[in-house]
Amino acid sequence: MVAKKRNFFPFQKGYTSLFLFKSIFFLILFPFFPIFSQGGGEVLSNFLTSMNSLESIRANITINGTTGVMSYKKPSSLYVKFSDGRVISANGRHLWFYNPAKAIAGKQDLSGETSGLYGLLNGYESISVSGTSLKLTSETKGYEEILIQMTPNYLLKSIRMKPRGSNQTIEISLSNMQTNIGLPASLFNYHPPSNAQIVENPLNQRE
Repeated sequence: MVAKKRNFFPFQKGYTSLFLFKSIFFLILFPFFPIFSQGGGEVLSNFLTSMNSLESIRANITINGTTGVMSYKKPSSLYVKFSDGRVISANGRHLWFYNPAKAIAGKQDLSGETSGLYGLLNGYESISVSGTSLKLTSETKGYEEILIQMTPNYLLKSIRMKPRGSNQTIEISLSNMQTNIGLPASLFNYHPPSNAQIVENPLNQRE
């Protein structure tokens, strides 16, 4: 069953919800291109290089208080199963969001998308460092502030993003991370239940 476009994003309502899924979309699915060379930018470049070096990841994930298990395989395969049954999955061709409580599945076409963490983090006017934390701020970007917490070897622990014009924040954190482990390709070929209502390309909707 195919539904017309509608807002069904399950983690939060309204404006921040669309930013949340676009954040996951940018953060996990695509290659990173480190180009920064000095100050906070050098630390950011080290972070991007370390993340780009990983062939696969399995970790516990928390998104604004919702917990689950994430599996990722380079370059663009993702499977997240949340404790309440919700699913986010991608295989390089399509990105799926499934909400069992509403029996709705969003199917996003990934054709031509290549921006990745570089696209999310590039162009910030201010980058500051404090220990293993990075703070990016901008007066023009969609996220006016991004705070990144890293491990000592420059891997992601958490990222908190504040959309411009919103009082809410989006926080994604990883724990118990395993890297460069074998993950079967079949894990990432998701098919929603046959009774699910399908929403085509929900990330193309206007905020």
